[in-house]
Order: sequence, then C-alpha cells, then structure tokens
Amino acid sequence: MTSDIDSHRSTQVYSHLVRQNEKRTVQPFLAESFEPATPDATEWVFRLRKGVTFHNGKTLNAEDVVYSIQRHLGSDTPSAIKGLMAQIADVKADGDIVVRFRLKSPNAVFPALLTDPRAAIVPAGHTDFLKAVGTGPFKLGEFRPGDRALFERHDSYWGAQNVYLDAIETFSIPDPVARLNALLAGEIHFSVGVDVKSLPLLEKSPVAKAVLARSGQVVDIAMMLDRAPADNADFRMALKLLQDRKKVVDSIYKGYAQLGNDHEVAPNDPVYCSDIPLRSYDPDKARFHLKKAGMENAEIDLYTSTGAGPGAVEQALLLQQTASVGGVKINIKQVPADGYWNSTWMKHSLFATQWNVRANSDILWGTIHAGASSSNETAFKSDRLDGLLASARSELDEKKRRQHWCDLQSLVHDDGGSLVSAFPDYLHARSAMLNGEILSNPMGPRGGSLSGEWLWLES
Repeated sequence: MTSDIDSHRSTQVYSHLVRQNEKRTVQPFLAESFEPATPDATEWVFRLRKGVTFHNGKTLNAEDVVYSIQRHLGSDTPSAIKGLMAQIADVKADGDIVVRFRLKSPNAVFPALLTDPRAAIVPAGHTDFLKAVGTGPFKLGEFRPGDRALFERHDSYWGAQNVYLDAIETFSIPDPVARLNALLAGEIHFSVGVDVKSLPLLEKSPVAKAVLARSGQVVDIAMMLDRAPADNADFRMALKLLQDRKKVVDSIYKGYAQLGNDHEVAPNDPVYCSDIPLRSYDPDKARFHLKKAGMENAEIDLYTSTGAGPGAVEQALLLQQTASVGGVKINIKQVPADGYWNSTWMKHSLFATQWNVRANSDILWGTIHAGASSSNETAFKSDRLDGLLASARSELDEKKRRQHWCDLQSLVHDDGGSLVSAFPDYLHARSAMLNGEILSNPMGPRGGSLSGEWLWLES
C-alpha cells in the first residue's frame, strides 16, 4: 500500500489489533486488551476479542496474528514497514486468544505501531492478496485495478451493529476539480481532497458540505542526499532558506495549514519542539551557502503532481519564484497523478511528497527517516538519528522523551533533506446525504482511512 486509495480499500476488508481515535489515543480493536508484560516495556501481551470471523468463515485466533506480523519481519521481507517492524524480536501465540510480543529494546508506545495500514490481520497461510480475506466490515465484491473496487457488507462482522451501508465503491478521480464536480453532480458521496479555493462554493452548495480537520498531514518537497546536487549540505540549506513559509500557508492554503520548519513533526503534535527557531525566507543568506558550495546560478528539476498531495503543484511553483530571487533556477516537471508514487517518487533528486498523519511521530519518522527503511525518501542515513529514535522509544519518562524528539527535529531541520513549509489541514467534501461520526477525524483522509462503519445515507 503506497497511496491513500490503497489504504481506503484495505480498511474496508482488513482490521487491526488496535485502532486510533480522533485524539490519537490507541484503543483495542481485534485485541480486546493490551498491556506491557514487563516493567521496561520490552514485552507486550495482547488478548484477542472472541467471536471474530474472517470473510471465509474462519475464526480469528492467535496464530493468524502471528502469521500476519511475521510477514513484515526478517531481512528478506518486501514489506514497506520492515524498518518499523524490525524492533520486534519475536511474536508468539500463547493459546488461542493471547499473543505475546518480545521487542529488541523497550518501547513505551509500541501498540501505536500496529495501527499502520499494512499491519492488517489476515488468515494464517494466506498469500493470494488479489483475493482479499480479512475480518473487516466489508468483503471484496469486485476489484479491477486502475478502475474500481466494490466492497459488500460482511454480515458476520463482529461490530455489525455499527455498519449501516450495504456496499462501498472506491475509485480514483485524480483531478481535484473533476472530483468536486462529480460530488456536486451527485455522482459520488465523498471526495477525498478538495482545493481550498473550492470552500466558498461548498459553503453555498445545498447538495455538498466541506469536511475540515486540523491535522499533521505534511505536503513537502524531498531532496535526496545520495545524488547531486542535493548531496551538498550548503545547497540543501540554500533551498531551505528560499522557502517563504508564511506565503505558502496564506496564499496556497488560505490559512488552512500549520507552518512547517523543515522536519515532519507538526506544531499540534505532542512532541513538537517549539524551541527550534522558525527558519525565515532569506535570499541573501541562501546566496552565501550557494557560493560556499560553488553552485551560484544553480539549476535543478523539481518533479510534482496533483497526485502528490493538496497544494503540491502550487508549492513547487511558489518555490520556483522565491528561489529565483536567491539565484536558483528550478524547472518544474509536472507529471500525471496516476502512477506518481511508483514512477516518480524517490526517482529524482527533488520531488514533491506527502504523508498522512500517523499514530505518533515515531511511526512516521521510523518510516521516512530510519536508515533501514525502504521509504527513507531523502536517503538521509544517520546513526545518530537511528539512535535517537531508539532512545525516544524506550524512554518511559515523558519529559526525557520530548528532549529526544527535540534533538531529532533539530538534526533533520539542520542536516536533512526535507523542505517542509506547511502541514495542510485535511479538506474534503461530502454529499449532504452522507452522515457519520468519523468524517472529520484528523487521523487521515476520510476519518484516518477508517472503514465505512458509522456512516449512513439520508434522503
């Protein structure tokens, strides 16, 4: 799963041991309870909910959980969360309903790791994922890659009392204007991602409503440190100084965003470090770094797409303008939204990227900054960063853990390859007919990519 629509489709079919509410609190789900089994949080025990069945009629047990988690472990796994799961030393079944995790080092917030969309639970031995089998509220009815996916109500779902819909269909409309027009025409009931300029239209519409949520979503520009010219620290610093963050927030997102500071922890995150001064737009200082790098009048291509997150294209165009003042010529390469994450992401020195908010910053950073992660999109390899991540994880004292996170943010802010100007709010739109409790959940598009539970249609 590498995109929002992958996660949407997955969470109709699959469930996780735990899930997260709108306050970023991890709660039991397929696991009825969980707790550390040792004082230092190196071992955890999860007790499974009874009476849960897969779509094929099999009853969920501990062996299914062990199999599902072990798919992500080991050096030869193709899992995109291999780096995150590497902290698990062992996972074992203790009878039918108890699962025990042993970690390589203490982790006081370990359950949050299991909220990742890819940590879904499947039947033991299952390998044919074109024939999706999960415990979720909907089962796969039809899937045509690149076209549509239809999910039908799973009547034996353990939480069936929360499922009011008979079916959900998901499909991609890459262009945000076309998505909004489809909503206004009554062709769809929910549009993930609308342009901020569309909000006045939605305010006047009798058939559609805006769905807004302040969150930690990040839409930014990544510089890959393993190739020129982003392998030069002074060049990277020059580009960081050539971002006009306030203009990004005010002009592109019309205030529906939080200011970024060249790292991926949002100001509303509990571990955000406000002690790091916000880097200001400074073309003169940028020229100093370019001269130091021997790269005056530098020129570079920046790849972007409407599929790279809300405002990604506009951010690129604005950076093109503000960078030119400092002597950097940026050539904008706008590519199609379809296939962006496979054909463009991490393929060039400079490209647009987007990450949805995670259960905590440890999970996000373990994905995009850990040295062992296949999704380390800036190729910033740092033993110090890996050590700080491990220290923050294992620290049970909240104050000390926050200091580790300040050090992490300072490290990426100073030396990393992330050009983070803003954390845009989630801006979506729904039909006036569609109602539900999770639509404005700040944990991701359409309620943190949660399934169709608690949603209903009214005439």
